Amino acid sequence: MALSETAFLSCRDLRKTFGATVRALDGVSVDIAPGEFFTLLGPSGCGKTTLLRTIAGFERQDSGTILLGGQPLDGLPPYRRPVNTVFQSYAVFPHMTVAQNVAFGLEMQRLPRPEIHARVEAMLALVRLAGLGARKPNQLSGGQQQRVALARALANTPKVLLLDEPLSALDLKLRNEMRLELKRLQAETGITFIFVTHDQHEALTMSDRVAVMRDGRILQIGTPAEIYERPAFRFVADFIGEANLLDATRIAPNRFRLAGGAELDTAEDGPETATLAIRPERATISPDGTIPGTVEQIVYDGADTTYHVALAGGATLRVRETNRAGLAIRAQLGAAIRVTIDPAAIRVLAE
Repeated sequence: MALSETAFLSCRDLRKTFGATVRALDGVSVDIAPGEFFTLLGPSGCGKTTLLRTIAGFERQDSGTILLGGQPLDGLPPYRRPVNTVFQSYAVFPHMTVAQNVAFGLEMQRLPRPEIHARVEAMLALVRLAGLGARKPNQLSGGQQQRVALARALANTPKVLLLDEPLSALDLKLRNEMRLELKRLQAETGITFIFVTHDQHEALTMSDRVAVMRDGRILQIGTPAEIYERPAFRFVADFIGEANLLDATRIAPNRFRLAGGAELDTAEDGPETATLAIRPERATISPDGTIPGTVEQIVYDGADTTYHVALAGGATLRVRETNRAGLAIRAQLGAAIRVTIDPAAIRVLAE
């Protein structure tokens, strides 16, 4: 694969094997633009953390190359790479104050004391911890400790900041707050962020682009909207958000039949046997719908209600509708209903 003209960080055909059989990276190639918030997303064991650690220099690839600004990083130890890493466990020094933690890397560079002090104060203000420099980490909340780790990593002004599931140890409220903080920090600093997560909501809400990984490979790269709206594989459609995945047979151009006999028109054509991927919110209960079924479960979730509709042939179709003021439940358990799906909302997948 040729180097992209706009690439800032480029990985070329990276391969990494642990033991005799575990292929953690199986020919990974990716270009990341300067100032991009790029997310590696996938389940445990897919290779995303190995890729991050290889970029950082904590792991050495078996083959392939990594270029930063056109210069190879291969063979350089971590401390000689212009990247910093923020870990899931914060990794702040408990015996140091907040200010000493942030200053640590700067002192290793033997910068003048006034410059260190000025940069520490600027970093604490950036992560909204101004005035807390004298505290010890055990006097801070989990979210504040993570901000200390971010400030320390940003203080050295790295060209790339690597974030290895840094929010997974926080509770839901703090995770939501830190998502906004990370996006703000990336926008304000302009530093390239490479973020690793298994949480698709984090990937969709923070990223400029997302790479979905599985079994040591990148399956698809795109903007959050592209990944969600136009998944290229069944795995991607299933892993990102929720999707109805229905086995179907092509009976004519842009027309498919489900196992139970219902027929659907689609905006795109496909192979003789295919998977139809349909987001639950794109299906609608309608008296003149083309898909008959029976309501077997109703899940009320405050903003939405999801109807699990049993179809002929054994498949289940989820239909999600927004709850509006004064809108009653649209169907009762056991009710026979019909469902309408816009052809443009159906993604035809070969695998």
